[in-house]
Amino acid sequence: MSSFWRSSLSFGSLSVPRIMAAPLDGITDSPLRQLIRRFSAQELLFTEMRHIACVANSRVPTLFAYDPVEQPLAYQVSANITRWIPEAVEEIIARKFVMLNLNMGCPAPQVIRSGSGSALMNNLPLATEIITAMQKAIAGRIPFTIKIRAGFKKTNAVEVARMAQDLGVDGLIIHPRLQTGGFTAPLDYETTAAVKRAVTMPVIFSGNINTYKRITKVHEMTGVDGFMIGRALWGCPWKMHEIAEEAEGRTFVVPTVEMMRVAQAHLALNVQLYGPHGVNPFKKQLPQYIRGIEGAAALRSHLLRIATAAEMAVALDNIIRSC
Repeated sequence: MSSFWRSSLSFGSLSVPRIMAAPLDGITDSPLRQLIRRFSAQELLFTEMRHIACVANSRVPTLFAYDPVEQPLAYQVSANITRWIPEAVEEIIARKFVMLNLNMGCPAPQVIRSGSGSALMNNLPLATEIITAMQKAIAGRIPFTIKIRAGFKKTNAVEVARMAQDLGVDGLIIHPRLQTGGFTAPLDYETTAAVKRAVTMPVIFSGNINTYKRITKVHEMTGVDGFMIGRALWGCPWKMHEIAEEAEGRTFVVPTVEMMRVAQAHLALNVQLYGPHGVNPFKKQLPQYIRGIEGAAALRSHLLRIATAAEMAVALDNIIRSC
């Protein structure tokens, strides 16, 4: 496993380490990605998912916001129509994103009601049309991958994977639960292994990956080529580095004081990107930063009532002083 771990995997001409950071809406924004880079210099990162119509037409500055340090950085989109695909692809390529990823796995009700996300696994003619349109628009300039589930209401991941490979897709990420299973149903390792056997393109596993021990177990069961880290990164931007150290037989521990200094930096980056209201998205990450502190529940309740970034900065400084 050690030689496997040290080698890279390739999506077309793009070579990256075998672990990568998942796209999480409202979480893996530019501030978190910049903090991840303090610990993990080369791993592939993903933006939050955005619909192709928003990508093609939006004038919102934060839609494409990233710092050069975040590269290599992939852009994830959702789609339920082919309209806007050429325009969206040009916007993404013009901004130097290294990969385009189509989300065919999101289980959120508002997403599937639109026919996007995992609903595409239940509409393969439309999925084929969208993938074909994206391939045509990309024209080989950057790798194109998809993210799927085990299926929508029934398992069909192998069929979808074969279809995607036949259409020229460069890689596949699988979260092996049905749409109905959300993020809590048992993970379907057998289907994942079947997908891996069915295709030659890289297959990446996503789901409850938070330790190197878990990675080795999943690899033994499925034979996948790589691993995507998602919720384990919330308020823990060093998680991929921690796993990489575990793979080398080393222990990586972040002292409480250093955790809170990272939290301070996170708050500052949020304010820099979003302005004074940046304290609000920061609060999504905050409970994870303080989870190991004595009296975390009461502290969390206090911190989440803070209204301004200035007050939050003072509160974080007080925590550091008390450590």
